[in-house]
Amino acid sequence: MMPRPVFFSIALLCVTLTLILEAQRSGQVQMLYWLPLVFLLWANLHIQFIYGLAVVGLLVVVNAAQRLAGSAGFAFDFLDPPTLPLRALAAVFGGCVLATLISPYSYHLYGVVFEYSRSKLIYSMIKELQPLSFRGYENYVELLLAGTAFFAVGWQRKINLFKLALLIFACALAFHTMRDSWFLCVVAAACIADNPIETAEREARETPLELAGVLATVTIALLLLARGADFTTAGLDRTITGMFPVNAANFVIRNRVPGPLYNNFDWGGFLTWYLPQYPVVVDGRTDLYGDELNELLLQTQNGDTSYKNNPYLNDASLVLLRRRDGLVSALELDSQFRKIYEDKTATVFVRQQ
Repeated sequence: MMPRPVFFSIALLCVTLTLILEAQRSGQVQMLYWLPLVFLLWANLHIQFIYGLAVVGLLVVVNAAQRLAGSAGFAFDFLDPPTLPLRALAAVFGGCVLATLISPYSYHLYGVVFEYSRSKLIYSMIKELQPLSFRGYENYVELLLAGTAFFAVGWQRKINLFKLALLIFACALAFHTMRDSWFLCVVAAACIADNPIETAEREARETPLELAGVLATVTIALLLLARGADFTTAGLDRTITGMFPVNAANFVIRNRVPGPLYNNFDWGGFLTWYLPQYPVVVDGRTDLYGDELNELLLQTQNGDTSYKNNPYLNDASLVLLRRRDGLVSALELDSQFRKIYEDKTATVFVRQQ
């Protein structure tokens, strides 16, 4: 429904893989000298730059492992030999790491990554952080895409060990959390597309007329799709109103309901934008709050009897919740609160004076 910072990660992973695969194919490590610049941009846009950094690190590790095995007399004929110099690769990786430090947060970005890796509760709280459920067709498409990529890599005369390791790494990420499905899809598509072609079989480059025809076709297709996508101001308003408490927030504004506000987890980001005069208790920045506070807020949201010991709720004069939250039923029976608004999306309570 909305642009998200992860879109930058998707685009920049495509750039990173293009440079790596082209460099592997041509043996020209100079192509990778662009990577530090890519990571300078990436680290300032989205935390999942760490995935791209892991890809570059994996390239170095696989290259080093193959060279080490070869020097020990363990050369495998079914594997593609490394084509890029190890020292240059290590220097590129070091340059990428240094580039990620050039941001307002410097090395503290890695502290955020470390905290994410330690979190446990959020993986049960947030649906997109849970494993694939295989209850939707898109999960099976993702699995088919991964299987096709493994087949494409294994079908070659010599297996590219980096691609194989990269696919395994991508599967481990994507099957662990649905949110990272994009990573596996991009990697799998790259491995399927990157099939070596003999020079004699290569087609001639597209002519300017052919490129213009492709551009015109894509433009027309996008325009036709856009007309049916209801991506208009009115359509966007309908979608936002159906998912977020727009009408409830408007009621609060019109009636100047006094705060402080207590809100549920899912709407924190929206309310920060739509009701800036009411500071939220929690939003989607799970790493900011930690598992202990997230667990307390989740129990309260579910209507656990311990909600009466929640200091944030006890300090609130205004409570804005999803209508289906368990806490709504609990507050309806609580004499300390009075319901002043309800629609099919949200419920608003105020503390009795």
